[in-house]
Amino acid sequence: MEGNVELTNFSFYYGNTVDEEAVGAIAYRNSDKRQQGLLVYDFEVNIVVVYDGTPDEPPIQHSIVGGERCQVVSIGLDDLHRELLSGTHKVLIKCFLEGDIIKDDQDRLSNLRRDFLRFAEPFREQKLFIGFAHFLQKYIDAKMLLKEERVLDAYHTLLEGLHYWGQLELIERGIHPESAVWEQITGLNTPVRKLYEELTVSTETLGQRVELALLAYEFSMISKLESSSALLLRVLRSRRNPWTIQELILHPELAPVGKELPIVMRKLVYQSLVKEVPIWRGVRSYGSEAIRYYID
Repeated sequence: MEGNVELTNFSFYYGNTVDEEAVGAIAYRNSDKRQQGLLVYDFEVNIVVVYDGTPDEPPIQHSIVGGERCQVVSIGLDDLHRELLSGTHKVLIKCFLEGDIIKDDQDRLSNLRRDFLRFAEPFREQKLFIGFAHFLQKYIDAKMLLKEERVLDAYHTLLEGLHYWGQLELIERGIHPESAVWEQITGLNTPVRKLYEELTVSTETLGQRVELALLAYEFSMISKLESSSALLLRVLRSRRNPWTIQELILHPELAPVGKELPIVMRKLVYQSLVKEVPIWRGVRSYGSEAIRYYID
């Protein structure tokens, strides 16, 4: 009962600092004073304020509230969804997932947090798509660097790509990837750790290690391509007429993965899983026509 009273006071006190236009807010109190200087731990309180559209408020504000240092992060609901998928804004995600909800119109924040923690669809499918796109990008970058004989850069890029590969292996098993991916995949039947060892402790030359790793990357990428792209393939099949890339990016199911969509689409075309129509007969051409995509 005492804990509920404390939370009520906490919610009331900091809830009064939240803009009335916000759909919700979550406050995270730092209880570990030993970790000051580590971003999220450098403030007594962090508040994430969520808006329906683009906030009028600055994205970051630092202030003193009731004698305590307070960091306020303002973000739109769509951008929050995107950050949860990408996992790059560590402070924001920690506050959102572990903080106390102090304002929540229509339970939108509590529902979003519940679905994310349960790894419910579409979160798992969207996160798989984004992780695969990053994995594919690292493969392409490393291959180009090796072609330019920048072997050390290619090696470093492949090591970075292993992190995304490890994330994919976890997501495919329904496990939330965390910052300590290598600890999470320990004990799992996955080739990622073995490839890491081959890249780092092998007796072969650096160039040979990079070439062998690229072969492993390519095999894994092709084997994961269709399952990781299920979200996009389903939308492509949802109508008979071919799609432009603009139409796909604006589709409600694909909007959260819009930035990663082009690179995955081109790989699907290259592997003949998706076909392209350079000229769509239903539209008159005036010298320029969008490429349209479809599945047989």
